[in-house]
Amino acid sequence: MWGLAAAFYLYGFFQRVTPAALAHELAKELAPTATALGWLSATYFYCYALMQLPSGLLADKFGPRRLFIGASAAAAIGTLLFAFAESFLTAAIGRGIIGGAAAVGWIGMLKLAAHWFSPQKFASVSGLSLAVGTCGAVLAGFPLRLLSDAFGWRIVVAGSAGFALLLLVAMIIILRDDPVERGYRSWAPAPQTEDALAPITIRESLLALPLRDLVLLCLGQTAVTGSMTMMAGLWGVPFLTTVFDITGKTAVGLTSLMMVGFAVGSLIFGPWSDRLGRRKKPLMTGTICVLAGYVILASGLTLHSLWGTSLLLWLIGIGAGSMVVSFAYGKDLVGGHRTATITALVNLSVTLGSIGLQPLFGAILDWRWNGLMVEGVRRYDSNAFQWGFAATAAWLLLTVIAQWLTRDTAIPAKMKVSTPPAK
Repeated sequence: MWGLAAAFYLYGFFQRVTPAALAHELAKELAPTATALGWLSATYFYCYALMQLPSGLLADKFGPRRLFIGASAAAAIGTLLFAFAESFLTAAIGRGIIGGAAAVGWIGMLKLAAHWFSPQKFASVSGLSLAVGTCGAVLAGFPLRLLSDAFGWRIVVAGSAGFALLLLVAMIIILRDDPVERGYRSWAPAPQTEDALAPITIRESLLALPLRDLVLLCLGQTAVTGSMTMMAGLWGVPFLTTVFDITGKTAVGLTSLMMVGFAVGSLIFGPWSDRLGRRKKPLMTGTICVLAGYVILASGLTLHSLWGTSLLLWLIGIGAGSMVVSFAYGKDLVGGHRTATITALVNLSVTLGSIGLQPLFGAILDWRWNGLMVEGVRRYDSNAFQWGFAATAAWLLLTVIAQWLTRDTAIPAKMKVSTPPAK
């Protein structure tokens, strides 16, 4: 059950970062400026963010299975639309459909995890889930670049829609919302408790939550993943090719190290949080590491060394993997109830960073552009990128302060669970 949801999340992550490997082609055919390319990439995140709360509320009310089935079909349609787009608007609509469908992935996966795994394993399973999804980003790096060079980017992206269609069939046949449907014990809170606490409207939902701590937690997540996605999903390749004069293939491969680090970090910070019995310390540690990484990039200390910069990007990816703890953090703040809704709130804040940072970084690059054009595409110097890194570091500093002010929580020792009916 978890594997099917994780496979869909992997697909969504693949689509999320494809603009990085295809940045040159997209700039030539669909988005001629850095600002336009940033907006095209961010369209995914706009619709992804828009669908967060609806997806969470619907998953809590109807279960994730129905959402996954609809999302798989929509993702396939959006992918085909993007693959064969002849204008910026059509490509943006396709990206938007993909983003809206992908919004179900993380929410539905953690909703399933809350039913199929014990609370004491939730952060560890979340970390493993993020690691699997990150594999999709790795596939959207060097492998996508090689296939695009061989067959053309449109054919490869269109072919990826077939994976979504296979998942659609598998989810219809196999996926179930709760272990009770297979005759096993459920780890979810007892139905009567869940029903008694479940609000009917978004307003009632918000009033029933510990708003101060959730607001601080969400503010603290607006830049960690967004800053990593900004580099791994779009601007890392132009940065490396410009500053170090390397090929696009090499840059894509090195940028993929961030996603590998992201996966490693999720497998480090999630289990560490479960063993520690706390959420705040691992989350703060990772965020501070990401902040330090961007301060170093902004200072230009590593710009003389390709391998030093690549190592720094990898370490930023590891630190960003700590974000997986934020979902367990939010779940603990509300006592394990309304898992999908809380996941949606936290994931919305995570997405806001990607929405804001990608176009912001692009606007800064255009602002500092010196007029150089190479093969019909704008070329930005290292100084322009350093200004972008400085703005990113400033945003990260604000998130560190927000996380520091968030109340810490302990993992519940026990949780009442429901049992399957007698056969």
